[in-house]
Amino acid sequence: MTGLSAVLFDRDGTLVADVPYNGDPGRVRPLPGAAEAVALARSHGLATGVVSNQSGIGRGLLTVGQVLAVNARADELLGGLDTWVFCPHAPDAGCACRKPRPGLVRAAAARL
Repeated sequence: MTGLSAVLFDRDGTLVADVPYNGDPGRVRPLPGAAEAVALARSHGLATGVVSNQSGIGRGLLTVGQVLAVNARADELLGGLDTWVFCPHAPDAGCACRKPRPGLVRAAAARL
């Protein structure tokens, strides 16, 4: 894995089951192989992180606190990742962080 220093994952539908606008840590379920994928990256000396659009905040369906609680539960179940970064904006906000724009990736890279 030469040239790589980190692996960034998406959260919903990649690491954990996609529960739309999930604000309940009790509903977090890792997808099969997700914890193993994180562990594999770490075993190769790679930093790990999550970059995730969380438009439910901008839509008024979730709070930042709920997203942080869901992320903390996912982190616990997945064995711990090095950074978690999310975009709280609605899709029409025109922000620089919402994927596929590079803002989240840049923020995660700066943290790592």
